[in-house]
Amino acid sequence: MNAGSSETREVPVDVLPPIPKDAPLPPPPVDDSKVPFAGLRTFYHPASGVIILALDWFIFGTDFVTGFLALPAMCVVGFLVSFPLVLVVQLKWTKDTLPAALGKAFLGAVMVALPFPITGTLLGAAILALSGLPHHPIEVVRKLASQGTAKG
Repeated sequence: MNAGSSETREVPVDVLPPIPKDAPLPPPPVDDSKVPFAGLRTFYHPASGVIILALDWFIFGTDFVTGFLALPAMCVVGFLVSFPLVLVVQLKWTKDTLPAALGKAFLGAVMVALPFPITGTLLGAAILALSGLPHHPIEVVRKLASQGTAKG
């Protein structure tokens, strides 16, 4: 088109077709404010790390049950209790796919089922690192408190 010409052209406008009445509605927006540590991207959700370490410490660190057959039984109980808890946290809060959540839950349950406390070992440090938990309990409280006041 020349700059000197006064001729105008009509530009076609694309219009979307109307949405059918039986079309599915888009999903509602997800409210992440109720999910703890929603923006944190780590292998384990911090709640999964707490579950793994707390159950391991409770079962093997406190000598809750003693005896010859108690050790194998407590290993099985630790696995069976921690597996579904970690699975639910990974599915609901981290939004992992089912195969990924199953793998993480299995790995966490194996860590709990080891017949010794992992809390003070390299395995415990790995769980802390993989779940993004700070190494000191006071830092966890500060993190939770600052998250609660930032959203309120």
